[in-house]
Amino acid sequence: MIEKLDEILLSDNVVKKFYENYEKSDFKEELLKILPEIEDCKNTKQDNPWHIYNCLDHILHSVESVNKFSKGMDENTRRILAYTMFLHDIGKPMCYIRRYSKLYKREVDSFFNHNLKSVEIAKRVLPKLNFSENEQKIIELLIKEHDIFMFISLKPTYNQHHKVLDMKLIEDKINSYDQTGNGEELLKMLLMVGRADSSAQNPEMTKSSFELLDAMDNLLNEYIEESKHEERTNL
Repeated sequence: MIEKLDEILLSDNVVKKFYENYEKSDFKEELLKILPEIEDCKNTKQDNPWHIYNCLDHILHSVESVNKFSKGMDENTRRILAYTMFLHDIGKPMCYIRRYSKLYKREVDSFFNHNLKSVEIAKRVLPKLNFSENEQKIIELLIKEHDIFMFISLKPTYNQHHKVLDMKLIEDKINSYDQTGNGEELLKMLLMVGRADSSAQNPEMTKSSFELLDAMDNLLNEYIEESKHEERTNL
């Protein structure tokens, strides 16, 4: 089953291939033994202006997107990214609430702290999917952090939870991720995760998300170049 799941999740047509195989009782049965939350995601509509797909379709479209972005990368990294997207919202149904939004002036579906619930599920599932201990830690980090872009802005806002993007924020993130692996590489992977996530959302809502991701990418590249320059200077 794992080989078949790998084949699907690393393909160019993830959505189509997943549903073609999901209709086959043996694949569905084996997958749900490992990840029963799939059915809950399939039944979670995501009535929110940011979304155009139900939870499972959003997940599958995000996997398909990250595969496009990771073309040319090594297979282990591509597999890590694909499974990150496959699991990044898997905990959403367990965090579902219906609330009134002052911004949209209507009730919407929300999923507060779904990243933490998704990490919890990933911890249970990843050891069964042939990932090393280090790879599991990387995927768990990327899942936990996949929504950090919601709390970063290009300019100051009235939201006390938002941080303004600058070089110090980039450096702080890299230093934090260094505890799991190469902080620079992990931040690059996280930006790819952000792009894949946004690509599977409502395109009418995501312009600012991509602008922020572009700005973070530019600052990260500056940081890497400055680090290389310092290394050469100190030789």
